[in-house]
Amino acid sequence: MQDTAPYPSLPTADGQVRVIAEASLPPTDLTALGYSAAQVARAKANGLPNTALPAIGSGLLVLPNGEFLGITDRGPNEDHLNTAGKADGKVFPLPEFAPTLTRFRVDGKTIVPLGFTRLTDGQGQGITGLTNMLGDELPFENQASATPLAFDVNGMDTEGLARFPDGRLITVEETSPSIAILSEGGQVLMRYTPVSKLLRGAAYPVKNILPDVYAQRRSNRGFENVSLSSDGKTAWVTLQSPMGDAKADAYKNSRILRTLKLDVTNPLDARVVGEYLTRGSAIGDYPAGGKQADLKFSDTAWIAGDKLLTLERAAGLVQLFVDDFSAATNVLNLPDESKLTYENTDADLGALGIQTSTRKLVFKSTDAGITDDKLEGLAILTPSTIALTNDNDFGIGDNKTGAPSKIWVVQLGQRLR
Repeated sequence: MQDTAPYPSLPTADGQVRVIAEASLPPTDLTALGYSAAQVARAKANGLPNTALPAIGSGLLVLPNGEFLGITDRGPNEDHLNTAGKADGKVFPLPEFAPTLTRFRVDGKTIVPLGFTRLTDGQGQGITGLTNMLGDELPFENQASATPLAFDVNGMDTEGLARFPDGRLITVEETSPSIAILSEGGQVLMRYTPVSKLLRGAAYPVKNILPDVYAQRRSNRGFENVSLSSDGKTAWVTLQSPMGDAKADAYKNSRILRTLKLDVTNPLDARVVGEYLTRGSAIGDYPAGGKQADLKFSDTAWIAGDKLLTLERAAGLVQLFVDDFSAATNVLNLPDESKLTYENTDADLGALGIQTSTRKLVFKSTDAGITDDKLEGLAILTPSTIALTNDNDFGIGDNKTGAPSKIWVVQLGQRLR
């Protein structure tokens, strides 16, 4: 991994974290992403309050020339409420929205978009962010809709992003959950799913090679993190949250998250070679408290060897940890791997001979004066400098303030490598 000029390679002299750049995306109408004025007007009629707040930072990487590449998630969405006021699916006011790559540079306090690239299937058609099949969240076009939209077997809720040396990309998504290999131009070249998620009829190749236990991810809590070694041969993919019913006594306080290690020497013929566990922080470590299920892992970046930088967040705080998997137990072929034994709070991992990753805290957003706690994009620029981006939810759903997409460049108080 080469350092990215002009960012500092050395840590701060006083050992404290420091924001050295902060920039925002100016109002950018969704027509700039390739949607017609009629489509955008319909999205507004369907309840999208602001059509100029694209969310470009659900995943982030830095390009060799120092520019950045971000990725959106599935697009504008919010909970669909039934007549009893309970969520029974998701509203997609712009249902044809395709997850989108955004190339950009930072000019002072401004994010300058250089190009928007929608993800496409094998026929060059834009995929959507809609859910795939029965059993996934029901998609609706607006709050008044009583009839769901059709599922889209090609749809993805993309999150993390990393780049191979040859320019191809790897992303992960929450719906199936799955891993996808993309061309530099955004075409889906391959999608990897859990064994039981066949996605028959998809308009691109699909291989169901992932352990089937991942099909039990919590709803909308699939893969949100992906890292790639500098030689492009090893990928690390981490769940956003523990598995297991968040309302069940056995799992509601679980802190165990799973990470897959894949050999991607041939990205189109990947192999799962490892599976490891991390024990996330207790929700009590976060100022707003709440439920343990509120804690999320929202991105990772490869440091070296078996070390990842993990972005962990909950209300009021974002923390970065160095997770070292070098001494962690590979549970891939163990009898309990296919069950939720490890997530059960009654389980004694030590008695089972299971070692989780070791963790070292290197950053707290509050120490840097960053108040946005919905940070989801992470990139390492130099051994001591990182970049963070937010997911502003397209100004719908959780975004009550109308905040734009933003990037922060932070100099750490210590070296990562």
